[in-house]
Amino acid sequence: MEESTATLSAPSGSQTRASSRAPSAPRRAETEDSEKAGRVWARGVEDPWHPCILTLDGGGIRGYSSLLILKALMHEIWLYEQEYDNATIEVRTDSPTSYFGTESEGQAAGGAVRGRSGHHRNLGNDPDVGEGQHGVNTELDGTATAPAAVLQTTAQDSMTADISTRKSLSEEELLPCHYFDFMYGTSTGGLIATILGRLRMTVTEGLELYRKVGDDLFGKRRSRVPLMTKYYHEPLEKAVRDIVSSRCHEHENCDGNDLHPWDVAKFDEILSKPVPFDVDQPRVCQSCCLTATHDENISEAYLLRSYPHYYSENAPNWITRYNEGADPIPIWKVTRATTAAPFYFELIKAEVDNVEKSFKDGGIRENNPSGAALSEFHALYEGRANSPALMLSVGTGRPDQTHDGFSEGWTSPIGRVPIVSKFLEKRAVIQNLLIKYTEGEKQHKQMREYAHGEHTWYKRLNVSEGLQNMALDDWERGQWFDPKTEQKITVPGGASLTRMEDATDDYLTRPFNPNIDSYAPPSTMLKQAAQKLVLQRRAREEMGGPRWDAFVGKHLHGPKITATDANGHAG
Repeated sequence: MEESTATLSAPSGSQTRASSRAPSAPRRAETEDSEKAGRVWARGVEDPWHPCILTLDGGGIRGYSSLLILKALMHEIWLYEQEYDNATIEVRTDSPTSYFGTESEGQAAGGAVRGRSGHHRNLGNDPDVGEGQHGVNTELDGTATAPAAVLQTTAQDSMTADISTRKSLSEEELLPCHYFDFMYGTSTGGLIATILGRLRMTVTEGLELYRKVGDDLFGKRRSRVPLMTKYYHEPLEKAVRDIVSSRCHEHENCDGNDLHPWDVAKFDEILSKPVPFDVDQPRVCQSCCLTATHDENISEAYLLRSYPHYYSENAPNWITRYNEGADPIPIWKVTRATTAAPFYFELIKAEVDNVEKSFKDGGIRENNPSGAALSEFHALYEGRANSPALMLSVGTGRPDQTHDGFSEGWTSPIGRVPIVSKFLEKRAVIQNLLIKYTEGEKQHKQMREYAHGEHTWYKRLNVSEGLQNMALDDWERGQWFDPKTEQKITVPGGASLTRMEDATDDYLTRPFNPNIDSYAPPSTMLKQAAQKLVLQRRAREEMGGPRWDAFVGKHLHGPKITATDANGHAG
């Protein structure tokens, strides 16, 4: 009798242990039906006042890439606005939804032809012509409010204040706050949310501000001692205070120490009442910055809102209950609180409810604020909407996670020495923790699963290649193309700016990548988001009324304070 040998064999047709560990198959491009679903979604408006939400990741200087993506978004918005102005395409064709709960194509078409201010202007279909003939005027006239000068490289308030009450003459004048209801940001994403939402700036202004402040912040080190704060925070404080003062219509010689540059008395009154924020009442675009502080909910981010949100009895039990209310903290302190990255900038202290709190960069808790934005949405819109009209999440570049906390092996014999090997592993763990701190892809995956994909109300745009291992404070001197002079110049930070511009351009023009994309290439995502935003805005304008007037900010620009010289003469 032969001796038998025990063996383990896989049943026919089953996977072996080795095959089960093989990488999963790459995603396929969505089917034609799925892409059609995305097109149908983009063309329909279920309710004009269902919210459009923008969320912005933290990432230090890489936030410049987020602004470049938003600039591309505003370009697509400009194209759609012009197409609808000239009635060159159908407002909606196969959408199962409608503007007002009816199937009236006449109402939809009426809004399309009427234009962005209730009347039609013939601008043509070429945005480049519009930009050239109707360029941004950055000169202040004699009646402009300018208690303090805004940054020299930033377009003046004379432009932004006026376009809240009229139709934009050029692509450069489009205001993101006319398309988004809420903007949430962490760290430098919080800074962007503040300047675009709360301060109602254009993306072009934001890019110029980023270039100026980037050099002021990262162009000069405070300390090179390890674990010590590396940079001065004063340039950021001054920049934000200058912007606030330039937009202030309440105080002569404003010092920028405001809670809000408009309707200050009314804003103080709102903050003093613990009443839940009513999203159905007339309002402007609201912003929220995520920060970190020491309190009873230390594991959660702390929200610095521009709106006073208090959780009602009907708020879902499963949402994250952050701090309530809108803390009366000046705008410049809010931006400092959300951007106080450990080892980069000093933390900031502010008094909240008669208690002094210390604030740090919100990326410690939630670098991708889309989860917080979704939680806020469900609390604010309980019983009003099941999902946002759009939530657009914008990242600051996917990190390199090739080794994911494990050291890359050294080929030389010294790499096999135990003490060296242990050091390399510990360094890899620390590097991986830093990556986790500044990445938002894990939250994105959770959001994508919750929304059942990216073909309808949830979309994310995040540069996939080219920004790996780019430090938060990368500011390398080199060549940069100046769009004003149309010349290449060598400037501080030029190499860093060029790197981000090239990587963002490559990302927005690349084809579908089955290893990264879950629905469509970035260009398709961008166009569908833009079309949705345009139709939501136009449907609101068609309805008109106090709610529309408040949203576009007609009440924000009353009589301006006339600047006076040293002798008291009007300027």
